[in-house]
Amino acid sequence: MRALLLVLLLNLAQADALDAAQQALDAGDRAQALRLLHAPATDGDRAAQWALAQLLELPGPTRDLKASLHWYGRLAQGGHAGAMEAIGLAHYLGRGVEQDFKQAAAWFRQAGERGELGSQYLLASMYEKGLGLPRDLRLAQSWYGRAAAQGDVAAAAKFEELERALNEPTPTTPP
Repeated sequence: MRALLLVLLLNLAQADALDAAQQALDAGDRAQALRLLHAPATDGDRAAQWALAQLLELPGPTRDLKASLHWYGRLAQGGHAGAMEAIGLAHYLGRGVEQDFKQAAAWFRQAGERGELGSQYLLASMYEKGLGLPRDLRLAQSWYGRAAAQGDVAAAAKFEELERALNEPTPTTPP
């Protein structure tokens, strides 16, 4: 009974910290919001970790891309697909880490397998261009198809474009 009460009190305290952080943001005090989010994020509150990672990524004097990646990493370890995509983007763009297309593709694959539409599209594009992966139009089409199935119009167009390209007869050379 005491353990349950402690868990409930901890959840209320973390909810209060999130509300206070939102109020600080509304008042334009990003530094205070970051301070308020740190304790619940450290205690494992996933909503606080997500908010903290995103706030640390924003341009301005409180921007800290390495710290942002730390919080995304903690979320990704717990299976958070959005955090996986964010880490993939960091590697893709070289934001807070060295640009590394292989790492980006690995993170996009993990997030894409969990349904992240953006990761599906970006991984397809990487396969199409051979960026960090061997060029493979069939795999590109497959990933575009996953994104298209979720309603991504651009992915549907790319899927159809690759369908035509893959099904065109190849010219034969005369003997």
